[in-house]
Amino acid sequence: MKWIRVFPKKLFWRLYFVCLALSLILDGIWLYTHSFHYHFGFQYVWEFFAILGGLGCMMLILIAKGMGLFIVVDEDYYQRIAKVSRNTK
Repeated sequence: MKWIRVFPKKLFWRLYFVCLALSLILDGIWLYTHSFHYHFGFQYVWEFFAILGGLGCMMLILIAKGMGLFIVVDEDYYQRIAKVSRNTK
């Protein structure tokens, strides 16, 4: 168990890539051994839904970063609000 404490990052990255490869292999086997009836031709592309999910995740990140540009307050915003509320009492 001592080696887990020494190399946790390397161990977890290796486990991640093993799980990723296993997932891709099993998905490929599932895709070619089962009959699917999709509506569009591009849905038959191998790993289409994984790619679609990854692109959706990237879009959400970009949207959140874009919103962060508009929803920003100054560093002293809350101190100014507190000062104004103290002065109005």
